[in-house]
Amino acid sequence: MNASRLLLGSFLFALASAASAATACAPTIDKPWVRSAPPGAKSLAGYLVLRNGCDAPVTVVDVESLDFGMPMIHRTVEEGGVSRMRPAGKLEVPPGGELRFEPGGLHLMLMRPLRPLADGDVARVRLVLADGRRVFAEFPVRRAAP
Repeated sequence: MNASRLLLGSFLFALASAASAATACAPTIDKPWVRSAPPGAKSLAGYLVLRNGCDAPVTVVDVESLDFGMPMIHRTVEEGGVSRMRPAGKLEVPPGGELRFEPGGLHLMLMRPLRPLADGDVARVRLVLADGRRVFAEFPVRRAAP
């Protein structure tokens, strides 16, 4: 009986270790910031660098925030000589790769602020990964890129 318990315990430990190893590595958010806007603005833009130091690709599928009623991920594209914002869709970051959210390109569109945000404030934002994990960062509100 003790041998079967030992085998079962070893199996469960190995299973838990494998699951932990699979989720232990997570991408990181570097250089986060939100561009400040005039009081009463209905949307702000957020920027960051998402780095994937893991051995497997990660896919960003959404964005969430306690400070905005409708956060989205957009990409600026040129259509017929006019710049337009379009939903970015799913974004895959390869192992060892990075994804840059920059003015004029990929960015967070932070709509419907739930509180006034001025220079020096911090917005709370998290990216949602395809596997359900979330990557959180505090985004300082600034007039210009750091």
